[in-house]
Order: sequence, then C-alpha cells, then structure tokens
Amino acid sequence: MTKGTDVAIKGDRRRREWRRFTAAALATALTAATAVLLGGATAAPAAAAPQPVNVDPFYSAPEDFESAAPGAILRTREVQLAVLTVLPVRVRSWQLLYRTTDLFGQPTVAATTVAVPQGANTSHGRPLVSHQFFYDSTSPNCAPSYVLQQGGGLPALEGIHSTAEYLELAASISQGYAINVPDYEGLHGHLAVAKEPGYMVLDSIRAAESFEPLGLDGANTPVALWGYSGGGMGSGWAAEMQPTYAPELNVKGMALGAPVSDVESLLHVNGSMFASLIGVGIASLRNAYPKFADATERYMTPEGRAIMDRTAGQCLVRNVLNLMFTDYQRMLTIPIADFLALPEVREVFDSTVLGGNPPTAPMMVYQGVYDEAVPWYTNDRMVRQWCDGGTSVYYKRDHLSEHLTLTTLGMADAFNWIKARLTPGAPDQVGCRTENVVTMLANLDALATQTEIGLNATFGALGWPIGPQER
Repeated sequence: MTKGTDVAIKGDRRRREWRRFTAAALATALTAATAVLLGGATAAPAAAAPQPVNVDPFYSAPEDFESAAPGAILRTREVQLAVLTVLPVRVRSWQLLYRTTDLFGQPTVAATTVAVPQGANTSHGRPLVSHQFFYDSTSPNCAPSYVLQQGGGLPALEGIHSTAEYLELAASISQGYAINVPDYEGLHGHLAVAKEPGYMVLDSIRAAESFEPLGLDGANTPVALWGYSGGGMGSGWAAEMQPTYAPELNVKGMALGAPVSDVESLLHVNGSMFASLIGVGIASLRNAYPKFADATERYMTPEGRAIMDRTAGQCLVRNVLNLMFTDYQRMLTIPIADFLALPEVREVFDSTVLGGNPPTAPMMVYQGVYDEAVPWYTNDRMVRQWCDGGTSVYYKRDHLSEHLTLTTLGMADAFNWIKARLTPGAPDQVGCRTENVVTMLANLDALATQTEIGLNATFGALGWPIGPQER
C-alpha cells in the first residue's frame, strides 16, 4: 500500500467517524430536548441563597488552624452548583475550607469547590482536574465558590463571565473526572500577586485528594491543571512552585491559555477597551503589598483613589464596563514611568514575572498572536525560559483568535491535550515544540470535542446529569 493510499483511507475513516458522531450527537440532542419539553428533566429543589464570602461564617478561620498542615481540610459543606446561578447542575459537589499559605509565607485559609459526576462510583479512584477561573477581581465576593452556587451573586449576576468556564467543567465531568475549582485569590482578592496563587492552588489539590467523598487515590491521583488568562497566571504559579512546595503530587500536565506571565506588560492596554485590567491589577497590588499601597497613596489623585476603592469592590464584568478606555495617567500626580521606577513599585512588579522557575510537569501553553490584552511576546519569553530550564512545553500560537475568543476556540484542543496526559499508558511529552496555527479549532478532533463539550454543557444546564453514571 502506498503512503498516499494509506493517508486517503485514514481520511475517509475520519470523515465516516465524524458523520457517525454528528448523527449520534444530533439524535441525543433531540431526545434530550424532547424529554425536557415533556418534563423529563427536573431541576433540583431551590436552596437558600448563599451568603457573600465576607459575611459567610464558613470562610472564617477556625482557632489554632495555623498548626494544621498545608492542604488540611478545616471545614466542609455540600453545595448546589448552577449555571448563571439559577440553572442547577446535577453533580455531587462540596466546598472545602483548607489551610494554606499567603504571599508572605504565613498560614491562612482558602476555599475550593470540588465535584464528581452524580452517578460516580467513588469506591475507585479517578483523575482530578483543577480548573483555575479567570475571576480577576479584588472583591472576595467574586470568588468561584460563591458565584458557582445556586443563587450566588444574584441579582446582579456578578459572576456571569464564569459561565464560559462552566464549559470546561462540563468537559472534565463528562469524562468522569473529579474537578477542583480553588479560590486561588484567597479571602482578600489577591489577584496578580507572587507565589500566593501557587500555594492556594496546590493546597486545594491536597485538600481534594484527602476528601473522602470524592473517592480519590490520595497523592497517587493523576492530576491536571487548566487555566486561562488570570487563571493561567494562577496555574503558572502552581506550575513553578509544585516541584518544591508540593513534590508529592502526581501532576500529569498543565494547560495554560494566554497566561498573564508579566503583570507590568498589561500597562500597554491603557486607554483601550481592556483598560480595566490595569485598574483591577493596581487595586489588587495596593490591597496586597503595604509598600505598594503607600506609594499609590502618595502619588494617586483623589479621583484615582476613589476609582481604585470602587474597583476593589466589583467583579470583572462591572469593572470592564466602568473602566473601558480609562487613561490612568490622569489618576497619578507623576508620570507613569516615574511611578514604575519607584523602588517599592519596581520590586512588586519584578516579583510577579513568571518564567524563572521551570516546572517539572509537562506543559501546554496556547496564545493568540493578536491578543489585545496579554502580549504574545511575554509568553514567548516564558516558554523559552522554561524550555531552557528543561521543561517539556507544547506551545501553540493561534493566528486568528484574540483574547476573548481564544478562551472558547482553544478549549477543545487544550482539553484533548489534557485527556491525553490523563490516559493511562499514554507516552510522555518530551522536549519543546512550538506550533503556529491559523486557529486551534481547525481540525476534526477539536471540532468533535467542541461539539461534545457544548452538548454536555447544554444538557447539564437543562438539568440532565453529566458524565458516566457508574452506579
């Protein structure tokens, strides 16, 4: 058989498989839609609206928690997850409050949301996928543990942007994986800080692995991490810190989409539609670092301080709308370049750059070349540093997508990579490879996975269980 004939046969087989998959998917969709219309899918009973993080006693640290080991579970409760906070998803889900570490190396607490398919047989183990959301806010009331709950964030739908990441949760649950969604910004909304997101992500995985109802295999559990944008930044800190902070974790791979690997680089969006990223970043750093806060107090105008205070209390979507096209120079009494040169400011920005500590786990990084928010060159640099340090990195550069579209258009390809890493017996990813593509969605495998993700997410929002029903 010639090579050309072999390729043609494989191509025909792929087309037949795609037609069969599409037909089956459409039939399933029609069946499910009919069942919903006839009352076949029932919503879970409405629960009392959850309390915001800053008043909910669940989030308060117990006495003497400091003596617990990092990742130790301090408190648990069962919760009802929902799409747009109103459409209940039929999975088994809980919140865990656990002991972790802050950016100054001191003991603190954080919460994570964990779940398995409703029909999961937890007498045997399964992989765990840790999803880091791009909730990007200094307000703790924008945290995933709050906005993912039924009734959380109402009536303003503050966490509406998290619905895009519900697609990723549906993808993982549909494979029978356990999921972990940490509040990696902690109780004080520390976005864009150094180290702390890594501590909180890794300790949330430790907590999930020890939570008996998930039925995981402890530190032997195969783990993957996945995050986009701000969530990619949190995942990046976990990647760099895991070899020394949590070497016992069985991390099979981490997928980072458009990660913010250099916080200062976001200043290029000043005056643009993405200008809110600067405001949120300054509000967070001002909240987290006392010396940075002193500098902003000295050189920020009264208008600037008022805007930063307001920004610190709002979630991403509201900040995007309020701060669009803002010129931050008018909020400072000195030129921006002079502000950045202040030692207490320079020290903070220098500490928030990723790339200096190469991960040991296999990595996938994907980035839009025309990303208006996260500059491609910052992640080119991070990948180059990781590769020089011995990390195995599969780097995909998408030449069609920008920041808002890549989160969806790159999802299927990234999830296929994660599934490959979590497949028992799959070959290890070795070495570094950069691939330039028109779009990450331009292949049959990605298209099939994207369709499957969409169907599972739709069925879940309509009240049908997601994932294998093993009981």
